[in-house]
Formats: sequence, structure tokens, C-alpha cells
Amino acid sequence: MNNLTPEELEKLQSILQKYEEASFRAGQYTIEIENLKAERKEILADANQAITERERFLKHLETVYGTNVQINPVTGELKNEQAQ
Repeated sequence: MNNLTPEELEKLQSILQKYEEASFRAGQYTIEIENLKAERKEILADANQAITERERFLKHLETVYGTNVQINPVTGELKNEQAQ
């Protein structure tokens, strides 16, 4: 049985090594992507919770100050919308 020439063997091994490295990197990126997806899911859940809290608190403020009041979230200043 014949063997590959040293040049052919070197070329084949080089190609196989490149493939293995690419496969490994693809696997690393797949894991990283899945971790980022999980983190994104947590962030979106936090954002939805904040939206729900905001809506509840704004309803509470409406019961305290009325529905015709504009609230400056930076200063806390209240303005009657009808006065404008």
C-alpha cells in the first residue's frame, strides 16, 4: 500500500487542523450566544417588571394627585394640566 507524499500529508493535516479549530470556535460562539440569550431573557423580565411597577405607581399617584396632573420625574414638580 502506498502512502501520501510528505507534502500531501502536511496539506491534509493542515486542512484538518483548520477545520478542528473552526469547529471549536463555532462551539465557543454557540455557548456564548446561548448565555447571552439567557441574559437577555433576564433583562427583558426585569424591564417588564419595571414597567408593571411604573404603571401601578402612576395609578397610585393618580389617586393621590388626580388625573389632570403632570409630574416632572426629575424635580417632582406637579403641574395642573388644565392650567396650561
